[in-house]
Amino acid sequence: MSPAPIRQNICSTLLKPVLFSLIIVLLGAGFVVAAEFDDSNLFVEAFSAYQKKDYLLTIEKIGIINQIFPDTPLRDVALLLLARSALKSGDNELAAKTITRFNSEFPASQLKASTEEELQRLGIRWQTGERLPTAIPLRTAARKVRNEQMALERSAAERNWQEQLLAEKAEQDRIALEKTGAERRGLERLASENALQESVRVSISIPDGGQTIAVGQRGELPFELVNLGTSAEVFVLEASAPPEYETMLKVAGQSDEKPARVTIGPEVPFKGSIVFRMPPDKIDGHKATISLRAVSEKYHHIVQTRAAQIITAAPLVRVVAKTEKQRLAPGEQTRYHMTVLNVGSLPTRGLDVRVLLPAQIEFLGGDRSDLRAATGGIVFRVDTLNTGKLVEFIMDVKIREDCPIGQELRSTVEVIHNQLQMKEYFTSAVAVVQAE
Repeated sequence: MSPAPIRQNICSTLLKPVLFSLIIVLLGAGFVVAAEFDDSNLFVEAFSAYQKKDYLLTIEKIGIINQIFPDTPLRDVALLLLARSALKSGDNELAAKTITRFNSEFPASQLKASTEEELQRLGIRWQTGERLPTAIPLRTAARKVRNEQMALERSAAERNWQEQLLAEKAEQDRIALEKTGAERRGLERLASENALQESVRVSISIPDGGQTIAVGQRGELPFELVNLGTSAEVFVLEASAPPEYETMLKVAGQSDEKPARVTIGPEVPFKGSIVFRMPPDKIDGHKATISLRAVSEKYHHIVQTRAAQIITAAPLVRVVAKTEKQRLAPGEQTRYHMTVLNVGSLPTRGLDVRVLLPAQIEFLGGDRSDLRAATGGIVFRVDTLNTGKLVEFIMDVKIREDCPIGQELRSTVEVIHNQLQMKEYFTSAVAVVQAE
């Protein structure tokens, strides 16, 4: 059945007012309503709006995807983008509901590792029945951006928010300083009882903020150790991280020296760095913790530890594959659309794609010279795909004459990430064979 009769039947039902309202909303938001929507292009539009901090437009675009394409292969990244947009536009209730739905529908997704802790906390609070108020400054700023009028007010709102954060940070620093002072006074009282032991103290400094490193690349976390005691002391240094990060310690300015134990004089800082390699199989936004531990060689119970967070930057590829029509007849020729998207923070390079067509579909040719039949499927290559971009390949195919009526046809798309040294599989949308 062609798209036009389908739309006529829907409009004749009670859904007509709903669809009409949706069209009015979209027109009011600046959309041009086309005869057909495409989930891939809608997602790229939503992703582009998110990159421009137009979070309300992102929410509208994702809403259309969820209404028209509820079974889209992009549902996981769509839900995550919706949750983040809701969070950043101040809609804590929507953010909490959406991250809860994401966790429920994709409990084993690796993308969970990239979600913000604030999102997860909102989800937990919402599940306990807590009413989550709207973050008014963020909501106001989002509306200003959407109306393209109040850039200065958005800047002021963000500045006020930053000032509030700075005020809170100053208060936390004051409390921490008071706590440090109290601890120091306590140590001084204990020092009178055991002056020798309590004179051994060390301070570790590692930059905060989270360092972002591309997959397969090496990174360094600089650190500084200060002996706060009254005499030179020997400390055993240990860097801790998952084994795949291949961490090791290095003395600042001396690439060959790898310290395990160091002697530090009083008030004389020791500078070094933790060298690591970002594993190639980590997904975009993955977070890991690297810690440095300094143990007194003389008094093993005197230990100082400092941790820092590192974040993975990588491509994130998704594939949408589907026939031009969802209902096909035996012997019918049609076109097969394959869209490859990169929604990660880095460009992807060297993708080898293999489409495994079902036996009932015959490959006739493609719209690109590098789209060719090979052993086990139809293959093509994507040399480079920048973040937030997509590339489409089209194949001409034919349903075999002997294909049974009612047969469901699905394809599998195998993507080999040569850059990431990994392989992923995606399943196409289903098409059903029916009598002419």
